[in-house]
Amino acid sequence: MDLTFTAAAQKRLAKYLDGHDYRIILDFDDGVGPFSKLGNCSLDVNYKLIFVEQDEQVPDFNAHFASNLGPIYYKDFDEPQYDEHMTIDFNPRYFTLPLKSDYRLLTDNVEVMRVSHVDLANKQTAPAHDC
Repeated sequence: MDLTFTAAAQKRLAKYLDGHDYRIILDFDDGVGPFSKLGNCSLDVNYKLIFVEQDEQVPDFNAHFASNLGPIYYKDFDEPQYDEHMTIDFNPRYFTLPLKSDYRLLTDNVEVMRVSHVDLANKQTAPAHDC
């Protein structure tokens, strides 16, 4: 698998990178991991692009694939939620970051987060609500 960020997407994401070397995570929100919306019982497809410090411990994200911004980490068991060649673009009309592949639109808009160590330390770690 691989992911290409278009020039427009890179320009949009530059404010999150701020010249810093972050580890980049692409999270499919399946109820697992520190970035999941606990208690969310909807069937919405939700992908998040998360920037964390390189030394941050995020063991759920144990696999990676290549991108033109560096390795993209993801949960290995979520691999079926991704496609072989993907692209994140920026749509200036709707101010969104669609995630597409050669075959389909995975989501209209990838949520973007920059998360600090303090943010992760304060995350709820209780089990997700069972729908």
